[in-house]
Amino acid sequence: MLALNADRFVGKPLSDNLNDANNQIWYGQMSNGDYIIGIFNRDDNSKSVEVKFADLGINGTYNVRDLWKHTDEGAATSLTAKISARGCKIVKLTK
Repeated sequence: MLALNADRFVGKPLSDNLNDANNQIWYGQMSNGDYIIGIFNRDDNSKSVEVKFADLGINGTYNVRDLWKHTDEGAATSLTAKISARGCKIVKLTK
């Protein structure tokens, strides 16, 4: 997470509409070409979310690393996560 700050990373939401569920999915690209995806849950209940990388303009298979848990999650073309109430998941995608 500190590397994001050092890189001056700025993500953007999939939707600018605060009432749209896609507003809780943020993404962006670091200066080295890696991608960051953040899934946020502002609801009072946990929920499952799937994000297809292609829907973000990110094509191909990427290695997924959870930045909070410091764990590698393997190679994928999408991300499915159960997000706890008021929780988030932030991952880095690398080739």
